[in-house]
Amino acid sequence: MRLGIRPDHPFERAALWAGLVPEAVTEVLWAQGLVRVVITALELGVFDALAHGPATVQEVADMTGTSPQGLGPLLAALNGFDYVRRRRGRYRLTRKGRRCVQGDPKSVVTTLRFVENLAFLTRHMEQAVRTGERDNFHHQEVPEGFWERYLRGLAAMAGPVSREIAARVSLGPSCPRLLDVGGGHGMFSVAFCRRYANLQAVVLDLPDAVQVGRTIVAEQGYQDRITFVEGDLRTALWGDGYDVVLLFNVLHNLDAPACAQALKAARRALRPGGTVVVFDGDHAGERKNLDTVAGFSELLFFVLSAAGLWSEERLRHWMDEAGFWRVRRRRLLTFPGSIFLTGTA
Repeated sequence: MRLGIRPDHPFERAALWAGLVPEAVTEVLWAQGLVRVVITALELGVFDALAHGPATVQEVADMTGTSPQGLGPLLAALNGFDYVRRRRGRYRLTRKGRRCVQGDPKSVVTTLRFVENLAFLTRHMEQAVRTGERDNFHHQEVPEGFWERYLRGLAAMAGPVSREIAARVSLGPSCPRLLDVGGGHGMFSVAFCRRYANLQAVVLDLPDAVQVGRTIVAEQGYQDRITFVEGDLRTALWGDGYDVVLLFNVLHNLDAPACAQALKAARRALRPGGTVVVFDGDHAGERKNLDTVAGFSELLFFVLSAAGLWSEERLRHWMDEAGFWRVRRRRLLTFPGSIFLTGTA
């Protein structure tokens, strides 16, 4: 996937083609503005107010307790970013805007609140790039409420893809055991428990993540089948005899030696014939152009975790070294730009 400027009419299309549009300025300015506009509207309850139907500026101001003088420009900005439509002085939500409503079946509110953490996490990006020195945020002091927003945001994003992966990983019919490494929010384990009625899962993650994950799993009603273990995956004991080990969105937080060790630990934790499942961001490697997701993710994880995304070639090499065979890549409809590998112990 790539972000870009979309012209509205032929004149703009021609100007863009001719190189007359300052694309860098336009992209950076509007991207910066979009974040603040959407987060402000969320905090003020604008999307929830419009969920009841089209309304005027004054009506939305009354519902949200805001000033109509300030709300008018905010609604204009939301209109420009295509989150609302305006007709005869009344505003209504677009499909994109409706997903910002609390309680909507396709709501992305929890994920958008997770985005607020990025401002804190990337505050030292310039210094990290200049000096090459960075820390892993998982082991740093963070603001109050950080882990709650972070884990619930990840849990919300995990919903559709977790169900697709669980449907495509075959386990035995008896009483399979699953180890979810770094899966603090627990939603990947929940998806497998829903599919396999006798499955028992263990989630290994850091104490702050486990504290939130236990609550999320209890809300889903699976606290009796999903157990949490506090520990750093690099030093903790993983146990053994598992039928499947999940390494979901965790390898990008590890440097190359730690990735190789994690896959070897996964092999030791599995019974013969067991399955390791790797799910992470896709990366084309060092010789090809990157899309927006891979390029930004490489920088983001460098700054956040002193690591980065790993190419399929590197992952397959580590899996081979760890003793996995029949390594297969599968495509995911619910999460484009990802890599989904399975290997047999």
